[in-house]
Amino acid sequence: MFLWSCQSSSDSKGENIPDQQTILTGQQAAKNVQFLTLQLEDQPSANLYFLRARNYETLHAYGLADQDIEKALRDNPGVPAYLALSSVIKQKVEDYATSIDRAKLVEATAFNSEQNELLLAQNYFATNQFNLGRKYLKKIDATLLSKTDHTLLKSVKDYAVSDSVRLFELMDNKPTDESPLVYIYYEYGLESLSNLRYQKELLASLKKYPMDPLFMRFWARFLVKMKKYEQASSVYKQILKVFPRTKSLAAELVYMDLARQGKLPEKRTESSSDSLSSKKDTLVQN
Repeated sequence: MFLWSCQSSSDSKGENIPDQQTILTGQQAAKNVQFLTLQLEDQPSANLYFLRARNYETLHAYGLADQDIEKALRDNPGVPAYLALSSVIKQKVEDYATSIDRAKLVEATAFNSEQNELLLAQNYFATNQFNLGRKYLKKIDATLLSKTDHTLLKSVKDYAVSDSVRLFELMDNKPTDESPLVYIYYEYGLESLSNLRYQKELLASLKKYPMDPLFMRFWARFLVKMKKYEQASSVYKQILKVFPRTKSLAAELVYMDLARQGKLPEKRTESSSDSLSSKKDTLVQN
């Protein structure tokens, strides 16, 4: 672990060293990543990879966070904090099976939390294991959740008796970029919102979180819709550098190729939309 004081200081190169609390909580995450990258160049360690993964996750750089947490677990596979972060990140890169496995390991330790139970509920719904999903929903004490997680809990409960389309219909405005609901908003807003509004809101989200691969994917899909295939292809190439080639991402690439060849109808049908991103997956991505 780092042996920092509670105050920021400077190292021998004159670099400003963030205090430990800033690193752990993800405050000034971009600066933290820069600092941790320099430290890793000098002396790689599992804890440094864990801390950089936490800050990458704060930046919505899920693919990079996944790479780092795997390196941390390679050297220290049984650390509950590492497993807990990994379970969150694995969900966001659509590896639900691994997310469940690691969240279950966390559940067996004193590190278990209401957030971990909520994560398991989301994953079970995402993998069509509805009875298990409802079981974990019943176990959650909502009074122990943060305001953000409490909102997510309500949405997961609504989803359990409805679907993502209904959640989108209930939205009055765009959710915050930190909420998982924002992905539902952009998923269904692609066909429901005006092109001008969709572009304006999505570009604002990308400006705030430029490394968010899901925002990047929605942008690429919007470009495909506007028949700007070369630009969309360029965005997808950027995504593939920092995000695993999941089934849903592979389906998007196939859809773009078919659209470019003129082999799809002008307006995406419900079935083709489903092939791009499973409705069961949308809620659990953040």
